Amino acid sequence: MNSGLTELAAIANLVTAIAVLGGAVVVVLVGWELRAVIRRVHGMLDKVNGDLSPLVRNVREISDDVRGVTNSIRDDVERVNGAVTAVTDGVQRALAVSEERLGQMNALLEVVQDEAEQLFVTTASTVRGVRRGTEAFRGRGGTDLASDELDAAEEADATTKQEEEDGHDNRPESAAPALPPGPRVRPRPGHRRRA
Repeated sequence: MNSGLTELAAIANLVTAIAVLGGAVVVVLVGWELRAVIRRVHGMLDKVNGDLSPLVRNVREISDDVRGVTNSIRDDVERVNGAVTAVTDGVQRALAVSEERLGQMNALLEVVQDEAEQLFVTTASTVRGVRRGTEAFRGRGGTDLASDELDAAEEADATTKQEEEDGHDNRPESAAPALPPGPRVRPRPGHRRRA
């Protein structure tokens, strides 16, 4: 967009320069021709000055009118040049404002992109954590509340229970009836708790 406005300003400057140059060429040609005409007229007026006095006055008036027209054309060319300069200045100001707004828009887009990236990373991390937690839960076959130390305790309990049933536990209080052990949560067979 910036290069398009720059090209538009360059084209406007070129068209203005061509118009001013064309106007100047016309003014110079008209002035040159008028000057040549005026010289010829003055030469003829010198020859017939006495007999054609009223005609001489009319020619002088015409010459003054031509000078007025030339001055008017010159003023118009100066006004056109001023207008072109004003338009060029306006285009340059508009370009500066557009560049500033474009910079602000770029900064805003960078902030939005950073926020979107952070949101994406946070969401991806959350989804990954939930997925891994679900996989870990499925891989163990349910909750695993008993610890690995219970495996050794389980073997010791089995040995103690066997001795108590046989009556060979070597304790004096073994003759007393034993209370049933309380419930324990143990891992399912074939599933080991991951460290």
